[in-house]
Amino acid sequence: MLFLFLYLHRIINYEMKRIILIISLLTFALQGFSQQNFDHIDEPEYIGEAVYVKNDGISLPLEKQSVQIKSKANASMYIIGIGKVKSKMVIKGATSPVVIPSNEPVTFIVKSFDNKSDPLSIVSVVKFETTKKERKFQIAEVGTFSGGSTGNEDFVAYQAKKFKDSSYKLSINRMEHGEYGILVSNPNALNNSNTIIACFSVQ
Repeated sequence: MLFLFLYLHRIINYEMKRIILIISLLTFALQGFSQQNFDHIDEPEYIGEAVYVKNDGISLPLEKQSVQIKSKANASMYIIGIGKVKSKMVIKGATSPVVIPSNEPVTFIVKSFDNKSDPLSIVSVVKFETTKKERKFQIAEVGTFSGGSTGNEDFVAYQAKKFKDSSYKLSINRMEHGEYGILVSNPNALNNSNTIIACFSVQ
């Protein structure tokens, strides 16, 4: 009877240790899955390019478009010389072919000139106004008496960390449906007329 008791006790101990080991391995694996590793992802090749990192770790290049700057004055400016002039960034096409899902955390890798500067000073994530033929974003408004402003406030908040040699990893909690762009400003340029913007659609 004592022998049977010792035998069962040994088996139970062995099974308990095996279960604990399996649980530990599963926990480690799940933690590794949730903390996505970005080491295998290359930096985009050129400044201003960006990639979207999917949940499975695959990177998807964003649409590249050239920025056009268009300015328009209201009627009073032409008639009496008093009024406002609005400048807008214009992108051809009503929607981007690159689509990412809405209402879930997203991660982008953005190539910059370097990653020594505060990304908030050079990297902007913007939401476009859309028409049937183009996407727009107001970048400035100048009034005769009111002075200048930076335009609308459709900037998207993000968290950023340095990524490899000269890029940033941008993290955004969730994004609403719409058309967006990621713009890397050149601090040495007088304007953004020759800038490339990385575009995507959230659906």
